[in-house]
Order: sequence, then structure tokens, then C-alpha cells
Amino acid sequence: MNLPPEIERAFQCAAQARGLSLDEFLSEVILSRAENVTGQSAVAGWLSAQLVREEGAPVLRTGQPIGISVVNETLDRIRRDRESTILGRSN
Repeated sequence: MNLPPEIERAFQCAAQARGLSLDEFLSEVILSRAENVTGQSAVAGWLSAQLVREEGAPVLRTGQPIGISVVNETLDRIRRDRESTILGRSN
């Protein structure tokens, strides 16, 4: 995810204040937003989600399958970021 630097710093400060990593903090923000938008009963599965570390990377386990559009967008974003890095461009 590419955030403006000042927004990323604000989230990082908020995460540190709560003793969380940025990934953990953003996961909580996203889950909270989902609850507010869709109502608690619609997100019961998300509320039981767990953030775990696998091979050093944070993984959000929800017990739900990931949609193919999410997978495709993630791969496209990774490819764009790699291309920018290889070509020496910063985002």
C-alpha cells in the first residue's frame, strides 16, 4: 500500500502508542471499519480473524477465501512496485 508519508507516519505513531506493529494496527483499523460499514452480524467471521506471523510476514487469517480480484490486484501492485524499484523510481 502506498500512503502519503505524513499519513504513514501518523499511523506508525498511533501503532507505537498502542504497542503494535503498523501491520497489526492497520488490521485493527480495517476490521473496525468493516464492522461500522456492514454491521456486526455481517462481519462475525472477520471479528474472529487472527493476525499471525508466518515466515516473518504478517498474515491475517479469517477462515474465508480470498477473491480472485484481490489476488490479481495484489500481484499487479507487487509487479508495479518491483518495476519502479528496478528502474530507480520511488513512489
